[in-house]
Amino acid sequence: MIKRHIVVTGFFATLLFASLGLTAFATDSPQIIAAVGVAGETLDSALNDKVETLLRTDIGLAGSQFRIQTHGGIVTVGGTVPDEYSLRRALDLVSGVYGVREVRNALAIDALK
Repeated sequence: MIKRHIVVTGFFATLLFASLGLTAFATDSPQIIAAVGVAGETLDSALNDKVETLLRTDIGLAGSQFRIQTHGGIVTVGGTVPDEYSLRRALDLVSGVYGVREVRNALAIDALK
């Protein structure tokens, strides 16, 4: 009885996945690759905006200038900050954003500030 239940459940699960077209992701279809590429760019753009807004609105980073670049969840933070504390704060804030896989530091400390 249990064996029959497992077989029937497996059959319906296979049928469900086939009807949803999930097997299409195993192909090299240009439409699927293009859709994934567009979605990745959209996610990077949203992540870039989120990080930039976070850094520009943080009171502890007043006087800093940032250039943010995001590709595949890897965020490169560039620009100038007034001191070492601000540099570490900026990198810590960025690393805490959901979706950031890696943070690369391209910040410079501006000794004139």
